[in-house]
Amino acid sequence: MLKLNAVRPFNIFSKLVIALLLVMIPIYGISLYMNQTAEENVHNELSQSVVSSVHFYLSSFEAEMQRLMRLNKELIFDDEFQKIRTISDAMDDYTRSQTILSVKNKLHLLKTSSSFVDDVKVYIPALARGIFANSFDNHIPDDELGVLQKSLSQYGTPFTFWNNRLLLSEVYPLPMYHLETSIALGVVLSKEQIQHSLAQISQVKDSGASFINLKQKWIVTDGKSNEPILSALKEFVSEPRFKDKASGQESVTVRGVKYLFTFEYSKLLDTYLTVYVPEDQVLGPLGKYRTLFWLLSLMSTVVIIAFSYWIFRLIHQPLRRLITSFRKVEKGDLQVEIHHHHQDEFYYLYEQFNAMVRQLNLLIQEVYEERIRSQQSELKQLQSQINPHFLYNSFFILQGLVRMNDNLSAEKMMQHLGDYFQFITRTGTEMVTLEQEVSHAQSYMEIQSMRFFRQIEVDWGSVPELYKTMQVPRLFLQPIIENAYVHGLEDKAEGGRLIVQFAENNDYLQIVVEDNGDNLHDDTLASLHNQLRSKQPVKESTAIFNVHRRLQLKYGEKYGLSVSRGILGGMRIELKLAYPKEDHDV
Repeated sequence: MLKLNAVRPFNIFSKLVIALLLVMIPIYGISLYMNQTAEENVHNELSQSVVSSVHFYLSSFEAEMQRLMRLNKELIFDDEFQKIRTISDAMDDYTRSQTILSVKNKLHLLKTSSSFVDDVKVYIPALARGIFANSFDNHIPDDELGVLQKSLSQYGTPFTFWNNRLLLSEVYPLPMYHLETSIALGVVLSKEQIQHSLAQISQVKDSGASFINLKQKWIVTDGKSNEPILSALKEFVSEPRFKDKASGQESVTVRGVKYLFTFEYSKLLDTYLTVYVPEDQVLGPLGKYRTLFWLLSLMSTVVIIAFSYWIFRLIHQPLRRLITSFRKVEKGDLQVEIHHHHQDEFYYLYEQFNAMVRQLNLLIQEVYEERIRSQQSELKQLQSQINPHFLYNSFFILQGLVRMNDNLSAEKMMQHLGDYFQFITRTGTEMVTLEQEVSHAQSYMEIQSMRFFRQIEVDWGSVPELYKTMQVPRLFLQPIIENAYVHGLEDKAEGGRLIVQFAENNDYLQIVVEDNGDNLHDDTLASLHNQLRSKQPVKESTAIFNVHRRLQLKYGEKYGLSVSRGILGGMRIELKLAYPKEDHDV
């Protein structure tokens, strides 16, 4: 019978699942790539939107500051300003007052021209007074005047942060001429308005914007920025890699939160405009699509698992049940019957399998019956094969005993011969008790003992009580003993020995027949041993092979005969019979 191989790792179920994965993985990979690409594009667009907002605001703010600077220069050289600077001492009080009011009105116009202007001040050191747009105070703070005078020369920009105020200054003459200042114009920028305009750059939650000046070390924020973020922004724009760059953008983590930092440098203001936005807020629209994508991934996984389970139930499980049933049949279980509840291909296979097992049972039964009939014919053949040589020798011995008037021995001889031929010629039963079989073998040995008087010593063991009544095949022991006489002891002139012993084991009875014959060759013993172990039919049928085959038919493959060289030097034959509780009917 062909043996079914064990289920390999790549069975049909595995191949179907792998095929499904080979289809799904590329599709999923393309979807993942498209999602990642789209997310990256949207990320870049949103990031660029922040950059554009920063650039637009800074450009607008610079344009407004340039306009104010231009107005400052025009006011410095205005006729009224020059008069009050140069000839104020020659003016009468009325003219001087009117000129001062005119200057004050022009300062007020400058102030109202821009929402970023909080106040405008003109300082005239020669007159030791000032003119202010918001008040009639004419006091000139020396420290404030000093800041206005040094702003351009010290920092290279007219913008100065002093006393928590951002000043835009214009002086005449310019510091490069190293002359004493004759007039200074200071525009006080509205910090609140700058903060308000910075807050308009990004309307995203938890975002913020600020002006950072590294040289003067001042910061103007939108009022929302906290100290850890401002410190991170200063470190960010101070990095050497941004020294010569006009703008930049990068993700920075502050206290476990990722922010998108964006900056643009203003050469006019010598200041960085910085904007920070939490990345989860910038990429907020992407979060929804990312969630949907992972939901799709989860659903795909569930579909794959469900489909795999469906394949397992529909194909693999019925197929495995069929393979398991084949293995049971392979091991000899012919009572297997499987059923399928669906009218599909497996239903047809299961029905054909059941039909095959029923047919196999029928064939095995026929073969088994044929083997029984063969066994019965072999037994009848054994019964009919009375060795003429043994018969002649027996009658010659009997004739000698009569001539010697040894009537007692002759009577015993006739009794043993009668028992022997009665047992051999009995018909109608194939099984006898072990005690009966042993008694027949002993009758045979008694006949042989009269023939080989004092030449052969026989040592009989006792039959275990438990085994005396067990049913055994008739004529299985006497042919083995006869084989010992014919092939081992017949040529022994003296000193012949024959031992028959019985030994109980856990699940079988062992019978040992051993002689000390001199005619056993190793080649003959090896050949006999191999033939007994072989499952191929033996061409020449002898008593040993007949008995071995009959015992295996009765008890199974692990029982029967085995041959070896015994400790006496002759052949040792071991017979194994099943324990009596195993009822193997022929």
